[in-house]
Amino acid sequence: MGDYLDALGKLNVPLSAAVAGYLSTVATVKRVDVAAAVKEFVDGREAETKSANGKRAQLSRNYFLIPKLWLGWFEKTFPATAVCDLTKEHLDLFMAGRSHLAAKSKNHLRATVKMFLNWCIKKDYLLANHRLLEADGMKRQKADTGDTDFYRPDELQTLLDAANETMRPIIALQGLAGIRLQEAQRLTWQDVFGTAGHVGISATKSKTRSRRLVEICPALAAWLEPYRQHEGALWTQSRDTYHAAFVELREAIDIPARKNGLRHAFCTYHFALHGNENLTAGQAGNSPTVIHSAYKGLATKADAEKWFAVKPK
Repeated sequence: MGDYLDALGKLNVPLSAAVAGYLSTVATVKRVDVAAAVKEFVDGREAETKSANGKRAQLSRNYFLIPKLWLGWFEKTFPATAVCDLTKEHLDLFMAGRSHLAAKSKNHLRATVKMFLNWCIKKDYLLANHRLLEADGMKRQKADTGDTDFYRPDELQTLLDAANETMRPIIALQGLAGIRLQEAQRLTWQDVFGTAGHVGISATKSKTRSRRLVEICPALAAWLEPYRQHEGALWTQSRDTYHAAFVELREAIDIPARKNGLRHAFCTYHFALHGNENLTAGQAGNSPTVIHSAYKGLATKADAEKWFAVKPK
């Protein structure tokens, strides 16, 4: 009784009005199975992969398919379980079953689960104060990224000399301009030659969705010059087709695999040549912090001069 009278004394509105106001701010959690919630979430994201009115899709296919796969694992771990019944122990169990993944992949998986749970809050499938992310299994791990591997000047020369006419400009733009593969494959020849001395990467074609102009160095200009009269898209086939062709090319000339090695090489050599992380970041569409931390001290200025001197024989 004392607590009741104390609470009543603090109110400046009738008790019934205070209760009604409180209840109006409290979400009513809906009991929805994890499997049903995952399907709804995935279906909504799939809609974002569709382009409309000639505009680039909001979500790339790769960024859709990988979370779809991971959330498929998640729902199969908890059959006939409502989202609101999940506990920290459930998440620990799920992450314990992913021991085959590297630390970096596990962190991406954790981020996907977090994204899904936040969506569940918005849908009133989960209380906002659920505390599931405090589970031990959801703590980020320090990922060992390993050494940055990149191609050397003689390897770039061999790749460009041996490439066919369709692949050669894609390789040159990655290695001598730092343009991402997916960006290069979205370009048209108008993007390449429309602005003197620069490749124009529009917001719809940039990975970061922000426009940038990439300087065409003399070596790149020499490789692109034979294509000046070309029109349309630089690459008209799928990304998988390019990857398969690049592997075939690389193995035919006995050059080792270096993951993202062309772009890594550009960032490494450009930074070594200019010593300016802001300049390199502006070219590559990256952050100065990443350039400084990932590419500093990997090559000498002499190495860089050789890289940017790779021209058609």
